[in-house]
Amino acid sequence: MLSVFGIGVSIGASACAPAAVVVTPSGSATTTCPLGGCARAAGAGGGRDAGPAGASLFVCSSAGDAPCSGAAAADCTERALTAWSEATDDREVACVARMLAESCALDDPRACGFAGRLWLDGRGVARDARRGIEMLVHACDGGVAMACAVTASWLGEAAHAAELGSSAQDVLARVEGQRTCLLGQAEACFQIGILFYYGRDSFPRDRAKSSRAFARGCDLGDSRACNNIGDALAYGDGVGRDVEGASGDFLKACRLGEALGCANLGYMTEHGEGVARDRIGARVLYREACSAGDVYGCLHVDLLAAEDAGAPRAPGPAFAHWRQRCDAGHEARACAFVGVMYEDGRDGVDRDETKSLEAMARACTLGDARACEWVRSHPD
Repeated sequence: MLSVFGIGVSIGASACAPAAVVVTPSGSATTTCPLGGCARAAGAGGGRDAGPAGASLFVCSSAGDAPCSGAAAADCTERALTAWSEATDDREVACVARMLAESCALDDPRACGFAGRLWLDGRGVARDARRGIEMLVHACDGGVAMACAVTASWLGEAAHAAELGSSAQDVLARVEGQRTCLLGQAEACFQIGILFYYGRDSFPRDRAKSSRAFARGCDLGDSRACNNIGDALAYGDGVGRDVEGASGDFLKACRLGEALGCANLGYMTEHGEGVARDRIGARVLYREACSAGDVYGCLHVDLLAAEDAGAPRAPGPAFAHWRQRCDAGHEARACAFVGVMYEDGRDGVDRDETKSLEAMARACTLGDARACEWVRSHPD
């Protein structure tokens, strides 16, 4: 199966400086800072009775290097926020910061947002803008839209951006793109997924984050994102393997007009993965994709025709047959079939996208037009 590739995809920061994020408290003030930040000079509230907050602070102060005391990340975050609301001085806020930092390290995005704000402002901890931004970006990547907004707003000030140096604009582009996705723009989610998939620009190569972006884009109706989350589910790439879910996403992509989604659904149908095995139905889907210009679907149409004409069909022998013809006979279409099989990860081989592209490049050199189209459609 195959993913949709975004060639030359980039996400730029907004042309306008991001508006400041203002959070207006309601009710009586407490020492808890909202994610949007608060002045360090904010006064402490009244006394604290013996309750959950006091207990949280006690556990934190006595736990050494493990302020969460083995609690789950989300539970520790809630305890930290409860304690924060009753903290009376920076020493106790420092204890809260340690709890939130540990929850962040345990991959709770919400905790990363609050911890990042503390380090950004230097409240209860030594101010460290770089560490604060790193935690806020982690929260933003984890789906906390407010963290994206806070980071963009903070970096929108020249003096702040200067603290990060040359990386500021890349970080700004990243959080602006994530925020746009979280606000419901399907195209942005697809682009974010591509950038995480390959590790481009300021985005690290992270297949889990890529899959989350594709899933959100699919939910918002982007056909390419549906195809790509289907591919991730089919192979367990960045997400748990789920062939039924993959087939459903390929079907959605196909119905939304993505030809490659139809071809990938054809593959699942041919091999009975997530759907009933149906070779005739698979042939129809491959032809539909090929008619719409999808080279993957066309190559599978040709491969089925070759099998109908007597080529091996069983896993293992089929791959050996086509590889031998590619290597010994320098047959272009045989090399293209080897490329498809490496891409699919069946017929006795593991999926290997690098070897797939190498085989396609050889087929192209030998004159196979479909292979040349495949090579052109794949990023470097």
